[in-house]
Amino acid sequence: MTKNPSMPMMAPNLPPPPPPGPAPVTAVAPRLFRVTAHDLNNRPAWANLEMFRSMSLPAVVQLRAAVEGIEFEPGQIIIRQNDEGDEMFLLDVGSVRVSVRGHMHDTHFERVLSAPAVFGEMALVIATPRSATVTAESKVRCLRLGRAAFNELIRKHPPVGEFLTRAVGERLLESSSIQHVGKYRVVGRLGAGAVATVFEAIHPGLQRTVALKMLGHSLASNLAFLDQFQREAQLIANFNHDHIVRVYDTEKAYGTQFIVMEKLTGLTLDDIVQHGQHLAWGTVRRILREVAGALAYSHNLGLLHRDVKPSNVFLTEEDRRVKLLDFGIAIAQDASAARPGEQLFGTPYYMSPEQILGQKLDGRSDLYSLGILAYELMTREVPFDADTIDELLNRHLNAPTPDPREIVPDAPPDLCEFVRIATEKRARDRFASCAAAVDFLKLANELPVVRSIELTTLAISYHPSRRARVQRAIEVLREELAGLDGVAILHAHQMSEALPKE
Repeated sequence: MTKNPSMPMMAPNLPPPPPPGPAPVTAVAPRLFRVTAHDLNNRPAWANLEMFRSMSLPAVVQLRAAVEGIEFEPGQIIIRQNDEGDEMFLLDVGSVRVSVRGHMHDTHFERVLSAPAVFGEMALVIATPRSATVTAESKVRCLRLGRAAFNELIRKHPPVGEFLTRAVGERLLESSSIQHVGKYRVVGRLGAGAVATVFEAIHPGLQRTVALKMLGHSLASNLAFLDQFQREAQLIANFNHDHIVRVYDTEKAYGTQFIVMEKLTGLTLDDIVQHGQHLAWGTVRRILREVAGALAYSHNLGLLHRDVKPSNVFLTEEDRRVKLLDFGIAIAQDASAARPGEQLFGTPYYMSPEQILGQKLDGRSDLYSLGILAYELMTREVPFDADTIDELLNRHLNAPTPDPREIVPDAPPDLCEFVRIATEKRARDRFASCAAAVDFLKLANELPVVRSIELTTLAISYHPSRRARVQRAIEVLREELAGLDGVAILHAHQMSEALPKE
């Protein structure tokens, strides 16, 4: 047999030669350096990368203060494929080569990254072998952050975790990356915000398409929130209401929580408001009635929403039916009030005065948010705006809600009255509950189709010792009339002092 002259002779059972590329320098150890005050007071180049762009300067400064400076000589290996690792690197100066090799040392992927760049970030949230080798191409200056230091950092400064939410979101969409959350396979992105992303995913066994909402790492790092989230997740998953999005499951992965929900097709009320679309007044009434009904159902099961706003109200494409979204920051009605200094959950444009003040909440807090939503749906503007958060919150606390007719003169009086009552500053001055708000809106919906209405007013005066019996009788009457179309019951209770004897 003639030998192939191009084939090198190899001794049996010896490993194949190393792949081409710069030989690693092992004689020189990486050199640590100190991050100076000048470094901390200036926004570094890597902070302008897409992953970090939404971070405020104070958050960037906190991240920069937590890292350790380290330098590598050309040829030194920074990360080795298949090794365990728990560090992220921010490339400040120089360039590195990223290589992914197969079992036979063939190169599947290779590219050079130049500063500013980031690599190894997934090691902060998952303990898996490194997927690539990273080698210094030139003299390299990096900033290194370990998993333990990162966990401590976002515990103290939650906004720093926002960059990791973006990083995980991008990795879930890469065909060569993680692509799975528990048993669910991610196939696309449905929407994204500053600290949260919603993905389209498939349950492989059931072949059911779902929506996966990834909570931002700034929330996931809040231990009190996570404890509450776990307690309430089972209750939310048991909800069964036509106007509340179905929640099927939750998953914990990549340093955060995922909510597995029904996938919907359509648009949110925020889409309608942003595009300046005008809805018929009857449609506005129906939307408010369906949202209020969904909230009443949730409240009856002991759960407050705390984030009622247009982007959390969905209109399905098929029948324009309302679906209330995002119970991700819901809280039990009997939960204690927030303590001073604790994070306030919610969206400032829609928060009730008692939510802003950290007081104990009941269903009337969600009702206030619904009133603000109603104003915006009628006028396509929020009633309160300001240049600063503090000024905005102060207006919620002290400024009366404007009459929608100042912007839309033909706005129906009943909807204007709904906004007025729902957004009263004191909870006791609002509708007694979301169920009472539904009754108000049902009656308003019936008025245009009848020529007249009849009104019966019944006042019952009684000795306090008879209160229980009177209330039972009133409840029987309410239950008998509650299901009738065209009938609305507005129930109020008042205590007064006995008249003095003459």
